[in-house]
Amino acid sequence: MRTLYGLSYSPWTEKARWALDHHRVAYRYREHLPLIGEPLLRWRTPRGMRPAVPLLIDDGEAFPGSFTIARRAEELGQGEPLFSAADLPAIQRWEADSEQVLSAARARVVARLIRNPQAQAESLPAFLPSGLRPLLAPTARLGARFVARKHQAHGDAEAAIRDTVIPSLERLREALGGQPYLHGHFSYADITAALMLQCVRPVDDRFLPLGPGTREAWSDAALAERFADLLAWRDGLYAKHRRP
Repeated sequence: MRTLYGLSYSPWTEKARWALDHHRVAYRYREHLPLIGEPLLRWRTPRGMRPAVPLLIDDGEAFPGSFTIARRAEELGQGEPLFSAADLPAIQRWEADSEQVLSAARARVVARLIRNPQAQAESLPAFLPSGLRPLLAPTARLGARFVARKHQAHGDAEAAIRDTVIPSLERLREALGGQPYLHGHFSYADITAALMLQCVRPVDDRFLPLGPGTREAWSDAALAERFADLLAWRDGLYAKHRRP
């Protein structure tokens, strides 16, 4: 059985899962545990590849990263294609924008997690008893610092939001021009662009459940007001194309 390793709260993991689910590809999901799960992740990742999630293992072959997994889902599954040949160059550009936006946002999320005991408790493994979670929450700070070092998170998170996130969202608004899709039909461009908005206001818990502390860490009230139209577009996209 093919297996997807990821982080349940991660926009990168959500991009991969959306593509797999869109194409009705059967898989089992396994939650990665930052820091303590790193040795196992390194073991699963082929030599020469950077160990990171999401990671799909399919028939012994590793497919790392959201984009690679989405292309694999297209090969395996059924339903309407997400990658038409004509749209591929533009899809790759939106994927690059999405990666830059989410990388910038991750720096701020990690910094907020370090200061938010509730978010720390929510990031602990699900199998831990609820009574122990507040006591063990500080250990999540170690995981957050590890993630920051591993991904070389930006030192000035707010500057990254200003210089990377806002211009990308402005380009998205202009490209959409009030239309439901970036290329006239639903494609991976819409998925990867929609997930940029996770750092503005996370999508509803029906689709991607988050604890209140984690939701707060990902949210930005000022950006949510500035890009309310894009949030409405994202929510409509989810309602039409993403099964809860």
